[in-house]
Amino acid sequence: MRELVRQNVRFFLPATNAALALRLVFILRFPGVTTDSFVYGDIAKNWLQQGIYGLSGTLEVSPTYIRLPGYPAFLAWVFAIFGMEHYQAVLLLQMFIDVGTCFVIADIARRTISTRAAKAAFLLSTLCPFLATYAAAALTETLEIFFTSVALDCAVVGLQSLDADSPQTTPWIGCGAAVAAAILLRPDGGLLLVAIALYRAWQVVRTHEVYAAGLR
Repeated sequence: MRELVRQNVRFFLPATNAALALRLVFILRFPGVTTDSFVYGDIAKNWLQQGIYGLSGTLEVSPTYIRLPGYPAFLAWVFAIFGMEHYQAVLLLQMFIDVGTCFVIADIARRTISTRAAKAAFLLSTLCPFLATYAAAALTETLEIFFTSVALDCAVVGLQSLDADSPQTTPWIGCGAAVAAAILLRPDGGLLLVAIALYRAWQVVRTHEVYAAGLR
């Protein structure tokens, strides 16, 4: 992907600037700091200040499992660096993460289809209003989409290395880490693990069928 970007700077640079500009518009004009955002933020704040993964009560902090720890951990990290309840910093970081997602999506298209498809996928994702809206909301969606994209990209690399008879473990380690991060953000991230596992199982069965047919 790096080589593709280097060879097509005149395409990727303005597209990236457009992506940043679109997301900045949503962040500055329509910031999505909702009730759920404050729930995540309260857990993150208590985790940092009290060492308790919980929600603030009238008298004390009560431990909770109402939310998975992925997003509160991200908020806690941002709060520790930029200041407590600094949601604007959260949204700005999500903006850059979301633009990173666009590059990952383009890499998936490059590996599975063509370089032309990669450029089209990049442009479509950078200008997608839904992704821009998610980046401007202090919720799990931006990080979930990022790790889902990374997991799929790593899975593609791993599967292609199997087809080339040169198996690589590094892509699968990256895929596993990205899937784990997706699950820690949202419980439906587990569906990603199921989808990849089922596809790999189907691929193995298909390979055996082709091999068996060749022996007949």
